[in-house]
Amino acid sequence: MQIFRTVLGDVPAEESGRILTHEHLLYGYPGAELDHRTVFDHPAAVERVSGQIIDGMIPNGYNTLIDMTPAEVGRHPQFMVDVARRTGINVVAITGFFPERMGVPYYWRRQTVEELTEFFVRDLTEGMVFAWQQTPYKAGAIKIATGQESVFPKPSPVGAYGRHVHEVEDRLIRAAGKAAMETGCGINTHIDPMDFQVTNPGREQLEILDEVGMDLSKVIIGHAFVPPQVNMMREVLKMGANVQLDHIGIPWRIGSAEELDEAMANALVELIEDGYLDRIVLSFDRWFFNPRATVTESDPQLENEKVNLNYMFTSWVPRLKAKGVTDEQLDQIMIHNPRRILSIAV
Repeated sequence: MQIFRTVLGDVPAEESGRILTHEHLLYGYPGAELDHRTVFDHPAAVERVSGQIIDGMIPNGYNTLIDMTPAEVGRHPQFMVDVARRTGINVVAITGFFPERMGVPYYWRRQTVEELTEFFVRDLTEGMVFAWQQTPYKAGAIKIATGQESVFPKPSPVGAYGRHVHEVEDRLIRAAGKAAMETGCGINTHIDPMDFQVTNPGREQLEILDEVGMDLSKVIIGHAFVPPQVNMMREVLKMGANVQLDHIGIPWRIGSAEELDEAMANALVELIEDGYLDRIVLSFDRWFFNPRATVTESDPQLENEKVNLNYMFTSWVPRLKAKGVTDEQLDQIMIHNPRRILSIAV
């Protein structure tokens, strides 16, 4: 039997509906939780996020959301549980960390691969820890992340084993692969598009997972289409992994949403024509609620918060259909592919 391990318990995979594979219900860069200016009213925030889901996900057939918020970037188990109860959707939490440059608290940088593996497994099988307290709410997938993104973004330098991967990130990826094999869960990743200038970051992540014996068909390379690097995606797909098309309606490192959407749609059609229909998933990478301080030049408000969830079917899907993508192909990408990759056999 295949299930999704949600924060409210295991759910049969066939009850997934459409699946958003990379979203953030509550998101704050590491340290934001210490700021007087980010304090929020929990019930009001739950109601606000739930309203967005009820208005934009449920009418469009989405019944499962993978909350890709890492442990140090505002992952809040009770918040996810309350939203899931309020809306009735399946919320799957992840275990994992942000890139070393932006996250991975000092405590965890000192841990061995074995210790990190145990942490991931316990998050997945016992429940996540929050504010020094054990919760009963389990994660259902693992996130790995690489990249040099910071206040002043630049490509990652050469790090561990000759790859553009930091030493701590390398350990975390190896631990993630071991934990995924032990629990049967899937892995979704974060890459920084800046690294396309110096390497294929998805390939480098997969090489490390392959070295520990991970089944790469259970891995999604996130942000692979931002902007589309079709030959690099082909390299990832030939390795047996999957690619995620995200930032729909959200410009990132590119001039406008229209420019990015059109480029991503053309690349998607090209990959479908190449025979990779069964290896692609879709998501927004939306921040549903981002408690934050004042907007400044060095800390801007990003477009991730602004896209309307209905945009998927008012703009994106019509764009794809105009290029010949069928309803059956869309179901494969929105339902069957993520269900296969991210469900767990029990």
